[in-house]
Amino acid sequence: MNNSKYTILENKTIKYALEKINSFETGMPLILFVINSKAQVVASVTDGDIRRGMVNGVKLEDSILSVANKNYKYIKDLIDYKKINEYKELDLKIIPYVNNNFELIDFIDLTKLKALLPIDAVIMAGGKGLRLKPYTNDIPKPMLELAGKPIIAHNVDRLISYGVRNIYISVNHLKEQIIDYFKKNYSKHNIQFIEENSPLGTIGSIGLVDDFKNNDILVMNADVLTNIDFYDFYSNYKNHNDNMSIATFNIRINIPYAVLDTTDKKINSLIEKPSYTYYSNAGIYLIKKEMLNYIPKNQKYDSTDLMEKLIEQNKKVTHFPIRGYWLDIGNAQNYAKAQDDIRYIKF
Repeated sequence: MNNSKYTILENKTIKYALEKINSFETGMPLILFVINSKAQVVASVTDGDIRRGMVNGVKLEDSILSVANKNYKYIKDLIDYKKINEYKELDLKIIPYVNNNFELIDFIDLTKLKALLPIDAVIMAGGKGLRLKPYTNDIPKPMLELAGKPIIAHNVDRLISYGVRNIYISVNHLKEQIIDYFKKNYSKHNIQFIEENSPLGTIGSIGLVDDFKNNDILVMNADVLTNIDFYDFYSNYKNHNDNMSIATFNIRINIPYAVLDTTDKKINSLIEKPSYTYYSNAGIYLIKKEMLNYIPKNQKYDSTDLMEKLIEQNKKVTHFPIRGYWLDIGNAQNYAKAQDDIRYIKF
């Protein structure tokens, strides 16, 4: 976002502020944030503040500070992820993100952002996609397109919409295509690459990262299509103080016959044509950073290995049922389904 659009120096006049607001394009929030000589945000000014000031007798040549609101809303700590929802409920459109000295870092566009989650994300994109041949003969599976955009890009865009600012992509098979695509199309975002020299399993490559910025890490497979609510997932994980949480989808099994409950040969009861629901791994995880120490360096290691290790160590491992859409694009049938379904999914 262009920070200068929404800023005004404290020595400017009300007339200058009006001229700047009047130059805004249709749909832009009619607000400016006042910056002092130390580049600190000291106040906000809306068109409404100016109108009320003029009713009370201020002049166009007066200082912008004469109508400024010093009790403006801001984000100072990205860890306070719940604050964004409070601001959205107040129907705020733009808020400044400042450091501890109130110096402007960026603006948060609440019209585009679903949340601001203090997590790092790792997308596993190194697989060969053998079950999707011949599609994957010359194209890595995450780069297969859905609605004119690679599968992996849909996942990156969703993470960005939840305010995830540090994204790592683990690559191996035909990795140049993935790296080139994101360097060309996502240059404004902090996307880094974990390059495997040999396959390290479904989570092993995460051990190659030693500079995660946040204390919680989201890991997901590149080849899933989903509109999972990452805010709900993260809130549930934090509220329960989990060490690891696994997103799951439901599998319902219908038995077409009566099922007998027996002891030895005695029938205790029977259920006519029952249905059973099971929870299955959706390939999306939230993990406390310190739990990553269990992942061995430069060895093949799967997410199920980590789950089993943490359970063995009596760590808190829970699951989060996905209430929206989820599909593993691991075979030609599911790829065809995804191409049809994406037209109707609400992201």
